[in-house]
Amino acid sequence: MTLSTLATARFEAARRLPASPDPRSQGLHGHGFRVCASSPHPGLAEALAAAVAPLDYTDLNTRFARPDDRTLAEALLRALPQGSRVALFGAPEHGVELDATEALVSYRTEFEAAHCLPHVPPGHKCGRLHGHGFGIRLVADADRHASADLVAAWAPLFLQLNHRYLNDLPGLDNPTSEVMARWLHAALLPRLPGLRWVEVHETRTAGSLFDGERFLIWKEQRFESATPLDTEGRYTGHSYLVRLMLAGSLDETMGWLLDFGDVKDRFKPLYRQLDHNPLDTLPGIRSGSTGDVAGWIAGRLAPQLPELARVDLMTSARDGVSLCLAHGRPWPLL
Repeated sequence: MTLSTLATARFEAARRLPASPDPRSQGLHGHGFRVCASSPHPGLAEALAAAVAPLDYTDLNTRFARPDDRTLAEALLRALPQGSRVALFGAPEHGVELDATEALVSYRTEFEAAHCLPHVPPGHKCGRLHGHGFGIRLVADADRHASADLVAAWAPLFLQLNHRYLNDLPGLDNPTSEVMARWLHAALLPRLPGLRWVEVHETRTAGSLFDGERFLIWKEQRFESATPLDTEGRYTGHSYLVRLMLAGSLDETMGWLLDFGDVKDRFKPLYRQLDHNPLDTLPGIRSGSTGDVAGWIAGRLAPQLPELARVDLMTSARDGVSLCLAHGRPWPLL
């Protein structure tokens, strides 16, 4: 297992991008930037806050020759501990993600559609005709594509999918989020040869990813708990967000890696122990630290969910940890 610290920071700044194809970006304008980072080293939150502080409420063109998202992310990465990874979003729908080995560009969008899952057991709610506002994120090699390329590649697919009954589309007769991610990846790859992966966010708490070879799904849940503040018996509390990430192959009959509902059900016994309880009294949790709690969850859930690949545990929107159970190239900073 590999434990990393997660941290998020924000800053407000102005910039102009004279070479941008978007005329709106060529004049001086402002952004509320969001930065997410991960690192195997402690103290990431403090390091990230120190890195963004000089950029807050500044004209970025006075500091950088071309203050685009990638340039800013690279500067922040240099200011963080070795082995860190950074994702920077100059707008909610556009961003970059990079570390010392790769740079990626991303585009987040959405569409609305209806579907049903024809192979689920009788009585399963997803067997009924229903719909979602689907969230989509496309991620590609930043050395081969700009954000505008992702926007252009997505446009014809939006027209195919938006306000449609997905089961009627060829290849989507069983439109689970995993099948949709694979379908979109196949449709986009000829237009985006540097495509790295496609994400489908079926709800705000569940989604899937396909990178051409592997599937990843995630399910989020919240719980409310107390944790020790110090060694003198004082406590504090958090509204925790836990993100369970599973990796594996597709069940071609069902069209999923695992039912999101099954993931939730297998976590439920642990949820009952965590929610509205003091965490340091649970067997196996030494201090109630975020890393200890993530390890406790992973150790008890992995036997029930052998596909479990990563556990993210956030104590706030800004701070948390990520515990990776599987080795290989890093999954995204969601």
